[in-house]
Amino acid sequence: MNYETKLCLKVALLLFPLFVAIIRLIAVLPAVGSFSEQPLFSKNAKSLSDVPLSVKGANIMILLGSGGHTGEMLRILSNVDMSNFSRTWVVSSGDTTSLEKGKAFEEANLLSSHYKASYASLPRARSVGESIILSIKSTLLSFYETIRTLRALPQLPSVLLLNGPGTSVPLAYILFGMKYFGLCKTSIIYIESLARVDSLSVSGLLLLPISDRFIVQWEDLYLKYHRAEYYGMLI
Repeated sequence: MNYETKLCLKVALLLFPLFVAIIRLIAVLPAVGSFSEQPLFSKNAKSLSDVPLSVKGANIMILLGSGGHTGEMLRILSNVDMSNFSRTWVVSSGDTTSLEKGKAFEEANLLSSHYKASYASLPRARSVGESIILSIKSTLLSFYETIRTLRALPQLPSVLLLNGPGTSVPLAYILFGMKYFGLCKTSIIYIESLARVDSLSVSGLLLLPISDRFIVQWEDLYLKYHRAEYYGMLI
């Protein structure tokens, strides 16, 4: 075997794992297979309440993002029947207000459910007004603590429901990474805030490629981003 042939074989062996990794990414990345245009008001389109869970008792994880994000999420969930699924409510560390609102929602709407709710707290990926340098440290800490929290759960979520803010990014990407390696089958649903009229939030932009369903509440955003779903205002 001559030198050129040996070199080609070595290069092929080195590139093969990269090729396999790219093929796997294409297979699990929702953005890749979503190029067909969707009618604006299609009667056949799935509604938000069609949460893709097929087995009773599966887990839905809901991130309450504090402040207006929490209020929006709870108003949206008031139209969704979650009684047949276990729930994991996630809040940012120190956000006792959102935690209490999540518990109050459970007491008001899901006391008759046979499936229990659990609660988890995650460090913020970036605090308001925090510098870029400090945010790198806090983001890494958020990734680490998120992995620890997920490992401690008795059941990984079948659906992750998000509407921002920054804490949603580490949580979503970790679960997407686990799905990449075949460790879970979590569907990621992101609902952009009603406050975003003309452009997506930073969290929305980061999660657009990996979200299985990406829902906006303004027609202009639907027309601007081809993967977006639009059903009008949801709150």
